[in-house]
Amino acid sequence: MEGCFSILHNGPHGPDGGKIVDMLDMVSSAGVVVKKVSSTRGGEYAGPCPGCGGMDRFRIWPVDKGGGGSFWCRGCGKGGDNVQFLVDFLGYQYRDAFRAVGRAMPDKYRPVGYRPAGACQEPDFVPKTHENPVPTWEIKASEFVLKSHQALLENRKALGYLAGRGLDLQAVQGFKLGWCAGENNNNCMFRPRVSWGLPKMINEKTGKNKMLWIPRGLVIPCFKGGKVHRIRIRRPAEDLQKKTDIKYYVLPGSGREVMGHNPDKNVFVVVEAELDEMMVTRRAGSVAGTVALGSAAVKPGASVFYVLQKALRVLVALDHDKAGQNAWKWWAENFENARQWPVPEGKDPGEAYQAGVDIKEWVTAGLPPAVTMEISTGYDIPGDMYPIEELKMLLEKYPVKIQADEKQAKILFDPGLKNRGVKQRIRDLFFGDDEVHWYLRMYHPEKIIHGGNCEVVKGV
Repeated sequence: MEGCFSILHNGPHGPDGGKIVDMLDMVSSAGVVVKKVSSTRGGEYAGPCPGCGGMDRFRIWPVDKGGGGSFWCRGCGKGGDNVQFLVDFLGYQYRDAFRAVGRAMPDKYRPVGYRPAGACQEPDFVPKTHENPVPTWEIKASEFVLKSHQALLENRKALGYLAGRGLDLQAVQGFKLGWCAGENNNNCMFRPRVSWGLPKMINEKTGKNKMLWIPRGLVIPCFKGGKVHRIRIRRPAEDLQKKTDIKYYVLPGSGREVMGHNPDKNVFVVVEAELDEMMVTRRAGSVAGTVALGSAAVKPGASVFYVLQKALRVLVALDHDKAGQNAWKWWAENFENARQWPVPEGKDPGEAYQAGVDIKEWVTAGLPPAVTMEISTGYDIPGDMYPIEELKMLLEKYPVKIQADEKQAKILFDPGLKNRGVKQRIRDLFFGDDEVHWYLRMYHPEKIIHGGNCEVVKGV
C-alpha cells in the first residue's frame, strides 16, 4: 500500500508532480496486482477488487476511454473511468480527481450515476422478512396449481388471451399458469378454511364457520424455494359487477414476498403486474432478472430488497400513472442503482408488447456498458475505436443530428428511426461520455452536428 500513500500525500498530481493517467499505475497504487486475461478493447486485465476483494472479479481496460482507462467489478458493481477510480478507491474528491488526470471539470458536471454527498444516504427503510405459508396451505396450493394448470392447457380462449400478452405456450408451462372455472355451475368454489391450514373464522351474521372462497379466473402462482408461495387470481371482467369487486384476488394464506425470476442476474427490471413480469422474463430473461410488485405501492421484502441493492442496475418500469410516479420517489431514495425506465409505448410492458415494442431491445437499451459492450445496434464496436469515432460512424449511418452549444444540448432523431438500441447508444455517447459531450458543446466548430460535418479528435 506504499504507492497509495505516495499518491495521496503528494497531492492530485502524483508523486512525480505529473498527471496520473495510467490506469494500471492507479490500480498498483491501490495495492492490487492484476494480470492480462484478454486482448479485447486494447487489453483486459483482471484481479481482486480494491473494494470488495475476490480473485479476478475486478476488470481493467487501460486504453479504454481515449487512453485513460476504465474499470468494473463484477462483485460490488463499481465501475467507471480513471476519475471514478481515484474517487472510489484512492480517496479523491471529484474536482481533485479531474485535475489529477489532466481533465477540465465544468462546474455543473456530475459523472453518470454519481449523486452528491447526502443525496442518497443509508435508507431509513427496513425491509420486512415475509414468512412462508403454513405447510398444509403449501400442499393444498400445490394441488390446486397443478389442477388449474391442466385446465388452462385445455382452455383455448384463455391461452389466446395470454398469447396476446406475450405469454406463449412455453411460458404458460414454464410459469405453471392455470385456470379455475369454479364448480357446480358457479363462478367460484368453496373449501373449509381449516382444510387449507387456515384458522377458523365465524360469520357474524350466520354464526357459522366462514369458508375459503376461490373465485374463477386466471391462476397466477408465485413460487419460492420450489414451493407455492402465493396464488393470485385474475378474475374475468364479467364477474366484476360492483366497484368494490377485486380484479386481482390473493388467496388467503398466501405469502407476501414479491414475485421475481432470474435472481443471478446483475440487472433487474421492476414492474407492477405479475403477468407483465412473466412476459418480460419470457422475452428478455437472458439479459435481466425481473421483479413484480403487484402494486406500485408495494415494497420488496428482505429476500428481494438486498438482491436489488447489490445489482449493477435496477430499471424501474412502473405504470405510466400518478401511482407509478409517486412510487418512483421511494425507489430513487433507496436504490442508488435505480433508473426510471418507462416503456416507450403504452402504460405498462403488457401494453408496450401489444403495441409492437421489442421488449428485449427495450431492456437491453437500459443495460450499463459494463454488462454489455455491444448493445443491439446491428454493428460491433471495434475495441480500438474512440467514442467520438463511434458517434461519427452512427451519425453517418443514421438520420440523426446533434444540437450542441454552450446554452443547450439536444439530440434530433428523425421520426423514421425506429432502432431504439441505436438511439440509446447515441444518447450514451453524447450525454454519458463527458469528453465527447463537452468537446461537441464547447469546441466543435459546428453547432448542428451530423455525419457530414462531425470532426474527429483523437483522444475524445
